[in-house]
Amino acid sequence: MPIISCKQSHNWEHRNTMINIIQWFKYKGWFIFDLPYFIRAQQYHYGLELGAKAGRSMYYMLKENKDLHLTGIDLWEIIDGSAYRNNNQNENRCKQKLSKFGKRAKLLKGDALLLAENIPNETFDFIYYDLNCLPMKHAHQNMLSKWIPKIKKGGALIGRDFREFREDIYALGYAESEIKRCIIKNRISERLEYIEIH
Repeated sequence: MPIISCKQSHNWEHRNTMINIIQWFKYKGWFIFDLPYFIRAQQYHYGLELGAKAGRSMYYMLKENKDLHLTGIDLWEIIDGSAYRNNNQNENRCKQKLSKFGKRAKLLKGDALLLAENIPNETFDFIYYDLNCLPMKHAHQNMLSKWIPKIKKGGALIGRDFREFREDIYALGYAESEIKRCIIKNRISERLEYIEIH
């Protein structure tokens, strides 16, 4: 069995740590490095996030886009056995995190399907769709059909999990060629995709 020196062991641990950090940035860093800057490049001013959760992505969108007004919608109900098991705490975290942005941040609590009834069509420059959870498994088509009309022509539906419910998107009449990867400067996002609304 080969003998590994302390220095080699340290280098191996350092290498693994760096790989983990890089993987985190590639797949989790979208809300810091991709989404806010994609919105800035498109010069969007009015947006909506469906699935605000603890307000993490909303925070970075607002932080990096000083002229952005953003609405967030969430049920903030506990869902057992998922990332939403502490969702009642997420509501308070979200409110606290976004309080520094004043009137630029607006939060609505409730069923997004019902709330859509009170939002005029072509209200938002973009919708960031972050509702990929177990209770939504067979409901994306219906939810998207209610909310896509709320996006202005030339705006975008943006998401990080479109690959999980492609069939629902196709059922709404969109082709694969219309689902595009977000590009930030010259870098293609690992997670974020968008559909331009015509």
